[in-house]
Formats: sequence, structure tokens, C-alpha cells
Amino acid sequence: MVGETETERVKTCENCVRAKIRCTHAPDATICDRCYRLKKECYFRPARQRPAPKKRRSNRRIDILEDKIDQIMGQINLVTPRRPEHQYHTPNSEVSSTYPHADTIDVIKNGLISHEYATQLLDQYREAMLFFPFVMVPASTTVNNLRAEKPFVLLCILVFCSFHDDSLQKSLEEVLQSYVSNEVLCSDHDSHPPSFEILQGLLIILAGTRQRHQLCRFPYYMQLAVGVVINERLDRHPKYRVATRLEVGDECDKTRKGTVADEGRALIGLFLLNSTDAIIRQKTCTTPWTPFIESIAEDLSRVAEYPTDRYIIYYVQLQHMLQRLDALTMGSIERHPDVEQHIRAFRAEVEQYKNQLPVDPTCDPFIATQYHTLELQICQISLIDTKAASTPSDSFLLVSRSDTLCHGLAASKRFLDYYLTLPPIIEKNYSIVIWLSSGFLVAAACKLVLAALHPSLRLDTQVQELRDALDMPKMLQFFVARLDAIAKTCKDGVFSHYHKWTLAAATWFDKAYRVAQLEAAKIVENETLQFAVQNQNMNQGVQADPNLFGLDFEFTMEELMGGWFGPLLGIGHV
Repeated sequence: MVGETETERVKTCENCVRAKIRCTHAPDATICDRCYRLKKECYFRPARQRPAPKKRRSNRRIDILEDKIDQIMGQINLVTPRRPEHQYHTPNSEVSSTYPHADTIDVIKNGLISHEYATQLLDQYREAMLFFPFVMVPASTTVNNLRAEKPFVLLCILVFCSFHDDSLQKSLEEVLQSYVSNEVLCSDHDSHPPSFEILQGLLIILAGTRQRHQLCRFPYYMQLAVGVVINERLDRHPKYRVATRLEVGDECDKTRKGTVADEGRALIGLFLLNSTDAIIRQKTCTTPWTPFIESIAEDLSRVAEYPTDRYIIYYVQLQHMLQRLDALTMGSIERHPDVEQHIRAFRAEVEQYKNQLPVDPTCDPFIATQYHTLELQICQISLIDTKAASTPSDSFLLVSRSDTLCHGLAASKRFLDYYLTLPPIIEKNYSIVIWLSSGFLVAAACKLVLAALHPSLRLDTQVQELRDALDMPKMLQFFVARLDAIAKTCKDGVFSHYHKWTLAAATWFDKAYRVAQLEAAKIVENETLQFAVQNQNMNQGVQADPNLFGLDFEFTMEELMGGWFGPLLGIGHV
């Protein structure tokens, strides 16, 4: 920071001074351009010596401070380690520098969570991947890797696994909501976070939906994820995503080959989430089954990059059957023998599906719950969702519905026996798919048991044996105790609304069970007369009673499962 010395000569030669012409020359040249061109002798007059101006005291102090800063920066550079040459990289991933305002979602840097605790939550997420294996994180990937490559996915993982600390989870959710709102939905600049990473993060959030305030945002995150799939054309084969209709390439972009498997898992995960939610809650499915979804499921199962990949094709096939079965109830179905034929065909298809599984259905949590859901959905359509018609064939329905009830009671017992033998507190890693299906199965089992209490089935020994073997009051007590145990393991009652709903369902069932038993006892006195009249009506072709089993078949699953889903259904909840 020493001052520069004055030049030793003037800038214009004497010839140019006399001609009053601008003198141009190179800095170190001894002759100017004009004199060189005219072949004249070029002479520069020596410059007059001028003393350097005195610096003010304030400038001198600034120079001293700048010297000290230079010394400190030099010491820092000496002790700062050099960055490793090989950085963590995943196919088609973007480093955090490409993110708009990436620092806002670095919750470790912002002090919301420590690096050590984030590592623990990442390990916990790897356990939860067994129940939703559609956003995989390799065992070699660390928290620092995700911070550098996929910060949004890391944030969603931390939200997913921080349910043990409700205050921390809500703080992380605020960061997530702010980022999604400001940088994904309402961004006012050209830079956007990678769309596929946003999809992966949203799938993690959707799968980890547990609390009521999370349920309120569930449909909006779902449609945002669907929008990403449509916008990025992830529901198409890679070679058809960017090529025009007239210029379709024979091979997909080689740069995308590393992400085809990840994109396939994400699409299947969204399909299962959306389809299950639509079937259980009777909503419109915006990601239906397609042949492309099944084809990529076959590819993933054949390659089996991860152990869970080998079951993905069975997930898709099972969910496809559920969608087809649900389509039977989309309109008002008049009961006739054709419906019974459809149901028998579905039962045969379910049995065939079970036989082709490489393992028992209970060996995989997703297959176990969805398989039992399919069985009880068949029973519900046959017994409850369809309406009785005034036709001569109604007498046939008496036997048909009794047979359906037996199938439903047996399926309910298989599910509850399976559920109560699971390891303790395993539900903490359940995805919303398993939670939805489990709630449906418990509610459906309650309705079937109450239907089996009707006096008209008193002489049906098979129905009564299955009802007694199920022992629904005792099963509900075990179910309540199990959910109470998991609710106590978390702060602020993260799982408490599931426990409260189960407790309320058990109370409702016990009351209805006692009422049904009392009504049955009163009817025993004139049972002989009633059955005589009933047999006479059957022989004469009189229509059957629509409420054959003493159950209001218009009573919807939503009315019983209101507390399980929270405020989503817009009805009273526990």
C-alpha cells in the first residue's frame, strides 16, 4: 500500500505538441506512432518532479488496518483444509449452489438441529424405508452428502423422523412450508430447485403424515406431487418425454439412465399413496394404474437393486386389483347375479395372486395390510355397498350374503391375528398407506361382527363360530392397549389421536354389541313364528329384507373413521 511514483517524462512528444495532435504510443515505447510513421525524431521532454502529497492521518490508519486484515486472512488460509478432490455425487443431482436461497433450508447451519441428531434421524429413516421403499437413501450416504446434493430431501427426512419431538418437528415444518411456498410455488426468479428432488421430498412428507395438522395439508402436497409428475412427464417412458411426436429417438438420454430407477420408484410411490387415499376415503384418484407403471415395477423387481425392490411388482398388482374393485361401487349398483359373478371372479383372482407370491402375505407389511383390505373390500361391496333390488332372485341373496359374511369374518380374524403379533411399537415407522388401511380394516371388522349378531343368523352355526372365534371386544382391547403404548413413547401425543379413535370405536362397538344381544334375546320368544313366516315368504318369492343383518347398510365408513382421518372428512371427530 505504498504510493505510486510519478512518471519520469511527459506523455506527449515535442513534435505532437507543436502540431497540436494527440500523441499515441505504447507505454514503454521510445517513439510515438506518428513520428514512427513520418520517420521523424521523437523527443519527450522530462517531466517536472513533484513531491508526493501528504496522506491524511485517517488514510494512514486505514492502511494500517488493511495490513492487519491481510495478515489475519493469510493465517486463516494457512490453517484452512483443502476441499477433497472427489465430491459426493448422485446421478442427475444438483448441488446446493443451484438452489435459490439454499441456506434457508440448511437447518443444521441455521442451528435448528445438531449434526449428530440429524445423523440419528437419517438412520431412523433407513429403517422406515422398509415400509415405504420408494425414496431410497444408500447406506454410504451421509448427512453432509445430502446437505451438498439434496438439501430438500434431507429436510423432508428430518421432518418425517422428528415426531419424537413435536416442537422440533413443527419448527422444521415451518421451514419446509416457507420454502415450498416461496421457492417452489411462488418463486419470482428463474432459478428453481430440481423438480425431481421436490417430488422425492413430497413423497417422504406424504408417507410420514401422522398428525391432524399434517392431515390438513395432505391433499395439497399430494396434488403438488402429481403436478411435478405431469410437468416432468415422469409418467411416460424416458424416450418420449422430450422428443416431439415426429422425432422420437430410439434411445433415451444417456445422462438420465442413472435416475430411471429412482424416477420409477417415485412414480409407483405416488400411485400407491394416491390410490389408497382415494379408495379408502372415496375420492378421485389422479394417479391411476397404467401399463407403464406396471412395466417399470417389473423392471425394478427383476433388477432388485435393493431387497425391497423384488416386491414392488406385487404392490402394483395388488393396488390395481383394489382400483378395479373400487370401480364397481362408483355408481349406484343394482344387485343381480352378474355382481355376484364379478365378486366370485375377484375372489378367484385374489387366491391366484396369493399363490404366486414368493412369500406369505404377512411377511411384508404393505402386502399384508393391502391384501386384507382387498379381502374385506370384496365383502363390503357384496354385503354393504350394493343395494338390494326387488327381483325374484332375492331369495338367492340370503345364502349369498351369509357366505360373504363368513368370508369377511375369517379375513378380519386373519388381519387382527397378524397385527397383534407384530413387534411392539413398529407402527412408528408406518407410512400413511398402512395407517389408512389399518383403520379401514378395524372399522370394517366391527361392522361385520355387528351384522353377524342378527337373530336371523342364529341357526347359522358357521357364522356364529367365526364371530365367536374373532372375539371382537377382546381384539379391540388389545388394539387400544397397543396404540396407547406407542402414543406414550412420543412427546406431545403425536400418535394420540389414533389411540383416542380406537378407544372411541371400542366404546361405540361395546354399546352396539350389548344392544344387539338384548334385541336378539327379546326375539327368541317368538323366533319360531318369525322363521316360519320367513320360510313361507322365501318359498313364495317375496323380496328379502334389505337390512337383513340388522345393520344400516347406508352407514358409511367415513362416519365410523372420522377420528382416524382427523378434520379431512369435514365431520365430527374424536
